[in-house]
Amino acid sequence: MSSLLDSSRLERAGIPTAAVITKVFVREAAYQAETSGMRGFRPIVVPHPTSHLPEPEIQALATGIIDEIVDRLVEAPR
Repeated sequence: MSSLLDSSRLERAGIPTAAVITKVFVREAAYQAETSGMRGFRPIVVPHPTSHLPEPEIQALATGIIDEIVDRLVEAPR
């Protein structure tokens, strides 16, 4: 879950992030957030799996979370 570790480092540097994970990784993400000092970290969770989805479904999935991603990127650092 290097994306969460990257998010942790960026957030500590004052740079907002929007980590997107699939549902199967929620527990692992919570553990990684806790051990890296990011209590309260809120990844954006999408259904699992996504690797088999056709491009139109991936586009729809991304469109469905874009507002949340933008909100995370423009919010004040925690």
